[in-house]
Amino acid sequence: MSIENLLDEIEDVLDNSKNVMFSSKVSVDADELREIIKDIRLNMPDELTKARKIATERKDILDTAQNTADGIIEEAHKQAAEIISEHAITKGAEENAAEIIQEARTQATEILEQARGNASEITEQARKWATDLRTNAGRYVENIVITADEALTASVNEIRKARMSLRKEAQNFDNANE
Repeated sequence: MSIENLLDEIEDVLDNSKNVMFSSKVSVDADELREIIKDIRLNMPDELTKARKIATERKDILDTAQNTADGIIEEAHKQAAEIISEHAITKGAEENAAEIIQEARTQATEILEQARGNASEITEQARKWATDLRTNAGRYVENIVITADEALTASVNEIRKARMSLRKEAQNFDNANE
């Protein structure tokens, strides 16, 4: 179950809670809320796993870019060797080979830089997303717990008032019958 679904469950618990008489507070099932919070905690590592997966994908992108760059350079060396062996004028072939190698290195560097930039951007977005998700979920759960605590405190206070009122009435009744 996703964290989003679990947060929806918490909202449902609050929406379906009974109002406390003479109060704007609601009475909630604390055990049900605790169970949902437990499920949220169990599902949190999935978000972290996703962030780790993104970091692994970043490494894979860099490795692939490096392999591509190495392949381009190797291919450039092969082309240079072929040009030198095919042409009679060695000097012209060497110059051409050097240009191809330099162009391949430039392309490889550009590919690597672009891959690093993309990987860093993806990693940063994943970190921000995971941090925002944890922060917002924590705030939301904290607000629910505060609301539940206030509702329970108000309920306990109402029960105490009613108990004291019953005691007074019982004493008045006993005094009247004496």
